[in-house]
Amino acid sequence: MPYLPGALVQSAPNFSEGRDQTVIEAIVAAADGIEGVRVADWSADTDHNRMVVTLVGAPCSVLNAAIAMAGASVRLIDLSKHEGVHPRLGAIDVLPFVPLVDITLDECVSLARDAAKEIASRFDLPVFLYEAASPLHRALPSIRKRAFVDFGPDFGPSKPHPTAGAVVVGARSPLIAYNLDLGCNDLSLARSVARELRRRYPDCVRALGLALPSRGIVQVSMNIISPENVSLPEIIAFVSERAPVLRGELIGALPGYTAFDAVKSALKLGDLKPGQVLLENWIR
Repeated sequence: MPYLPGALVQSAPNFSEGRDQTVIEAIVAAADGIEGVRVADWSADTDHNRMVVTLVGAPCSVLNAAIAMAGASVRLIDLSKHEGVHPRLGAIDVLPFVPLVDITLDECVSLARDAAKEIASRFDLPVFLYEAASPLHRALPSIRKRAFVDFGPDFGPSKPHPTAGAVVVGARSPLIAYNLDLGCNDLSLARSVARELRRRYPDCVRALGLALPSRGIVQVSMNIISPENVSLPEIIAFVSERAPVLRGELIGALPGYTAFDAVKSALKLGDLKPGQVLLENWIR
């Protein structure tokens, strides 16, 4: 599919490795040298045993980088030996494509399906489509629960890869992956707060209560899937009323407007113009 010359897409592949630095670096390095794409950010966590990478660039370049990283993860990660508190289906667990500039969600759907076909063919990996790329608009939590039980993959073999499992590939609007560490070791409290969040914001927030053994605390782990309808300060206030909050953790990238909204709220500003925030990282 031809894309506009200035089109920019984001992808945020999630990998089931957060402990082995050699494997982490090899997966990230697989995107290096691919012209037209930038690894804008990556982060890994030992308790989740998971890494999230943010790719930004031209659509075809991001597609090629994602496929290269998928290949590295299939080669280097053995899911049969994997332990971590975060739910997972595969070595490369989730691969979303997100429209940024001069590209539509429908075009990202085509990009996601191209990626799904290539990954299934090249790596013999079962692929499930989700969100806008799925004909049934299946949500990620539903696929995690029902894959290989109630329905089969959209592409690839019908059974999980022996060491790499399966991957969920899709197209979606921007979301915020955000965690709040609680100042206690009460997993039941974290799970209770997560349930309350899901009930209060059923179409905006997906939340889990997780234990973080290496830190001796618990966490409310969230995907804010409709950040235009609920703000980070509102979420923080909601959780803080119910549990002691130690710190927040941002996974991947924020949509720009939500960062401005959060700064305005924290600084109690009536207005904040884009020119008042200098993005040195991008200027360089």
